[in-house]
Amino acid sequence: MHETSLMENMLSIAEKAIEGKNVEVKRVTLSVGKLSNALPAALSFAFEAMTQTGPLSGAELVMEEIPVRVQCENCGCNYEPDEFPYICPGCGGIYYTVTQGEDIYIQSLDCLEK
Repeated sequence: MHETSLMENMLSIAEKAIEGKNVEVKRVTLSVGKLSNALPAALSFAFEAMTQTGPLSGAELVMEEIPVRVQCENCGCNYEPDEFPYICPGCGGIYYTVTQGEDIYIQSLDCLEK
């Protein structure tokens, strides 16, 4: 399960962001690209398992899906494809570059001062 190592990295980043601050993390919001190959249920499971203790204990996990966006290599049209194969609505081309939807990152940490 690569979601476990992904979540471990995300939590490490979150912990570094609050290091030295007297705060309680209430919510961690992740942006998860549709093409990131990360399963939301597995990410959620890993989050719950890894935040039983420590500075993120009790925090809620919120995940927002980032849609796929591509740019047609023939005409330059930017679009959000509905399903595979991705066919350009402008010229009908099938060659594209993915410009959004492959990433996973922390969008925000909602904290309260102690």
